[in-house]
Amino acid sequence: MKNGWVEGRVASPVESRSEAGMKDQAHRQIGTHTAPDLDAIAALTLLRKDKVDIFLKGGDENLESAALMGITIVDRGRGEFDHHGRNQRTETSTSLVAQKLGISKEPAIKRLINIVQRSDLQGISSPFDAPDLIKCMQRTRIADEEIVKMGTRIVEDGIKFSEQKLTRDNAATQQLIKEFLSTKKVNLPKFQQYINNLSNPRFERPFDIAEILAVEGEKGKEFIFKLLEVEYEDSLNYLTAMIEARNAWKTVVKGETIVADFSDNPRFKDAARNEQKALITIQRNTNGHTQIFFDTERISDSIIETLVSMIRLEECLIQRRELPKADLRKAEYVEGIPEWYYFKAPVIPGKKKEPGRFILNGSIAAPDVPVSKIPMEILREIAVKSVIFQPFNWVRWKTERIAFYLHKKAEGA
Repeated sequence: MKNGWVEGRVASPVESRSEAGMKDQAHRQIGTHTAPDLDAIAALTLLRKDKVDIFLKGGDENLESAALMGITIVDRGRGEFDHHGRNQRTETSTSLVAQKLGISKEPAIKRLINIVQRSDLQGISSPFDAPDLIKCMQRTRIADEEIVKMGTRIVEDGIKFSEQKLTRDNAATQQLIKEFLSTKKVNLPKFQQYINNLSNPRFERPFDIAEILAVEGEKGKEFIFKLLEVEYEDSLNYLTAMIEARNAWKTVVKGETIVADFSDNPRFKDAARNEQKALITIQRNTNGHTQIFFDTERISDSIIETLVSMIRLEECLIQRRELPKADLRKAEYVEGIPEWYYFKAPVIPGKKKEPGRFILNGSIAAPDVPVSKIPMEILREIAVKSVIFQPFNWVRWKTERIAFYLHKKAEGA
């Protein structure tokens, strides 16, 4: 295998031990979701796949037929290598692959599993580490094939750094970043903070630029500059998003800010949360898709579950669908309401950061999800009332909304 891997590398001990586990996977085609994240890419790396045959653009639909077609689906499809919909609290697609290959106890792989868990289940990343680098690729719309190629290289370097017990050279990494910035006009805080951190020779950050440099040396300079270029573009987008969030529609309810407006900037939600201190951020793209994000350190699950149930009810009523019998607070999808996906990461014992929560009507990783018919003004109203109406009287709300739409229907609206 050559593309996306360090040229001329020797098979690692982990690879040697996983050869037997790979035999039943070698002949199969591989698939994952579009805009692959670190979990998908790390799983592909362990499977020794740096090329993907199919990128799925829908939601978390069941893809059992894929197995019959000889396709191994990673991080989607509810199959062997997809952690979604499972009861295990700390599993990721990467950890499932590692268990299958019998390498999950290897120190280098445990280190990888830990950073994937932090990223995928808790939404934690640090500037210039693997989760952050891959998120920047997603947000700057790098082609799927290129994300896989670059991402597997980052992950492979991080594994090799650990296995070979290499030493970081923070000073050399710092100089390399300064050389990159010497041609740039804007001094970005994210870069400056990382440079400052690297001034400390004891500074460590797993799977970051310094580890890539330690593994690849001078021959990796072009690749590192390519990664820095992606980071730079993403940081410029954040500056634009700060202005967008400042000018966006917002309201304060019970002392908490709600921001809700139209934007295609993938950093809009970050700027709304960081700069405007938004408890809830609603972002509608020009293609009609809508994403709803939360400051999970301050919001309660009761507000989030009130909001998702209100939205799903509204979608059914506005499209004149039969109301499902399922609990509308349910995580992931509710059958009959394909528009809205509720991501509810598990609470991990011993972890201080609150687990991730968001509500998606389509996303970078699921662009083919049907567009919601709920107007922005109604989404804003629902968000406001989800905060005001606590504790929430579901029966009253449901009765009032059904009556509202029955009245509209009677008037011929």
